[in-house]
Amino acid sequence: MGWVVGVRLALWYRAAHAYTWDMSWSSTAIFYDQLRTLLNAGMPIGKALALAGASAGSPHRQWGARWSAGCQQGLGLADQLQGVQEAPLVVALVRAGENSGALPELCGEISAYFRHALALRTMVVGRLAYPLILLHVTLVAVAMPAVFMHGGSPLLILAGPLGLWLVVGGMALALRLTSRDVLARMALLPGIRGITDPLVAGNACLVLRASLGAGMLVPAALDLAAGACANRVIAKRLSTAASGVTTGELPNLTAALAACSFPAEVVQLVENAELSGSLEATLGRCATLQQERFRFRTEWAARIVTGTIYGLAMLAAAAVVIGFYANYMGMINQVANSVGE
Repeated sequence: MGWVVGVRLALWYRAAHAYTWDMSWSSTAIFYDQLRTLLNAGMPIGKALALAGASAGSPHRQWGARWSAGCQQGLGLADQLQGVQEAPLVVALVRAGENSGALPELCGEISAYFRHALALRTMVVGRLAYPLILLHVTLVAVAMPAVFMHGGSPLLILAGPLGLWLVVGGMALALRLTSRDVLARMALLPGIRGITDPLVAGNACLVLRASLGAGMLVPAALDLAAGACANRVIAKRLSTAASGVTTGELPNLTAALAACSFPAEVVQLVENAELSGSLEATLGRCATLQQERFRFRTEWAARIVTGTIYGLAMLAAAAVVIGFYANYMGMINQVANSVGE
């Protein structure tokens, strides 16, 4: 059970980093929050980008000046974002914002998205750090009877912790080196997709709401969402669905999302919204609902992993105590027998 949840968390972490592995989420949040504020104040986008970059950390400090120069030369911001390691979700929302004239509002949503991601990552790391340290200490304690009471090599004390951190480091390295296509398929396996589905659906709904609000047609909105959904398998399904809507094979957005295996509640809400004419607002609610579900399930996964590690540590501690007690009783019996003789 514990390893399954561990794989879930690892896949979540890798999926969340799929497009932003080498950049700071904090820098992203600060940059787009400042850009929102400056644009709302009526500042031209070229100057706003330069000032927002100066307020943010690396790499947006360098990128802001570059994007500012590009916008002053007549280039679009979204086109420039594609030339760097900016997240496709950000690119999609910025493109929708430029098309709709709602760039400040969508910059605010980008900032809020990454602030929530930072808070969630901090929570997961905070929950797992202490149990791992506890497990490290427990593995040291397990080896102590063999070293101090049976004359074993002192290196045995290091063997358990070394094995633990080799496993942790090996898993991190394997996830870093594994191709995104393989990770995307792993994220859809039963038992794992319970966490990854809300992340993918939430990202897609966020982009669909922004792009449809910008006046894009459904096929174009689906194509834009495909690049920002954080899963390559679902991205291919969304692109195929976009073609299906264009050719008439899929009649509407509801059918497209159902064909992509989106959560049933999202499909039902979108179907009702298409009938009632409240599609944009409903997609916003779907995005919020799925993001909260992703957060809730990730928190529970972290709790289960933490509880599993605590349980293992308690069992190991009990084994150490029993081992010491058995050794002492054996020594006492030995002494008693020798005295009796």
